[in-house]
Amino acid sequence: MKKTLLLFCFFGSFFYARSQSYFGFRDDNYAGIQSAIFNPSNIVESKYRADVTIFSASGTGQNDLYGVNILDALDGDYDLATDASKTFKSNNKGNFNVDILGPSFMMNITPAHSIALFSRVRSVTNLVGINGQLIDEVNKDMDASNSFLITGGNPNGVTNSWAEIGASYATVLLDRDDHFVKGGITLKYLMAGINGYINGSDVSVAFNKNNADPTLSEYVSTGTIRTAASYDYANGDDPKFDAASAGVGVDLGFTYEYRTNCHSCAGNRYKFKAAASVTDIGKVNYKNIVENTYNITGRVTQQDIDDADDIFDFFDSNYTKISSKKGVKANLPTALHTNFDWNIDQRFYLNLSGDFSLVDAKKVNGTAIANSVTFTPRFETRQFSFYVPVTYMQYSGTAIGAGFRAGPIFIGSGTLFSSLFSNNSKGCNIYAGLKLPIYQDYR
Repeated sequence: MKKTLLLFCFFGSFFYARSQSYFGFRDDNYAGIQSAIFNPSNIVESKYRADVTIFSASGTGQNDLYGVNILDALDGDYDLATDASKTFKSNNKGNFNVDILGPSFMMNITPAHSIALFSRVRSVTNLVGINGQLIDEVNKDMDASNSFLITGGNPNGVTNSWAEIGASYATVLLDRDDHFVKGGITLKYLMAGINGYINGSDVSVAFNKNNADPTLSEYVSTGTIRTAASYDYANGDDPKFDAASAGVGVDLGFTYEYRTNCHSCAGNRYKFKAAASVTDIGKVNYKNIVENTYNITGRVTQQDIDDADDIFDFFDSNYTKISSKKGVKANLPTALHTNFDWNIDQRFYLNLSGDFSLVDAKKVNGTAIANSVTFTPRFETRQFSFYVPVTYMQYSGTAIGAGFRAGPIFIGSGTLFSSLFSNNSKGCNIYAGLKLPIYQDYR
């Protein structure tokens, strides 16, 4: 086995890490369901009599360790360890988020009341406290390695994926002169998918190089590592969704509009809009989490690593393990979303939105999003919109993207220009979808 086995141990790579969503597009007044999943109040007084989404998907990945040239990375010969730029710190971080929306629809019951139903599959993986300096040392070829002593600290990683069926209701709360307020709620039934976590406590690793015989070089480690998953990964079981393990989630949202535009004109009636929501309040119940706690205090040689069949064989062969099965309630990535939209005229808009985690990413098995703030100039008409989101992502820095909506199709990326023209891109986002919009007669 390769030396990178230890990298897996501390970086959590054995997770099914998949890669918040719809940057730029979700702020469009014609986003429909895709905006409602961030704020359920958006379904009432919308641009649509009804909006049917056939399918949409968004994926985002970001980290503060590896920077890549995306075009080069698409080459099959690209080697992350040697070709990427690297920023090794004692507390590197990464986040991966996938959001897939299945058949869904929203419709107006009356001008003041609307409903929506949606199906959705999501996955969030978060890694914090990863010692990049240790990854660098462990990942070197034996000939290039030197003796070292590095404190790994308290690395923490979690992955959580689930399916959900949601029902939303929104209503007009106030419509008086220039002031308009609406509110909405979403209730979600959650079906458990994959939940796994890795957590280290007081981890340190020393490497003593044996120049005469590198296979006898020793790794001396201290601390404990706890790993867990909702399926028996050590025995080769495949992950799957479990209808018997379920949960309930709630989203709440409100929108205020300052309306100075005429009520009979074809465009938006607001001059300025402010919205806030809290999404993913709730937990998923997993009944049979397999948790293994390893006391990694001890010594292993390079030969021990090379002889192991996989990471689980390595841990089981060299460290004391305590195993247990238990029920676990894994939190959803509860987050606060804010949105400010300025209607410059009937076609041009400036938008400022933010996503802020309400979950501590250092918490054991704590599913959390990475914070982000996005500024988006937008051109919007009934049949076409174009937007250029500029996003500060907590782990990867600032990214510039672009996207468009043309009738039933929307495609975009929150990192398009950054990915294409940077040799040090640390974030990537892409999304697309197909819907069947039924417009309001008067808009």
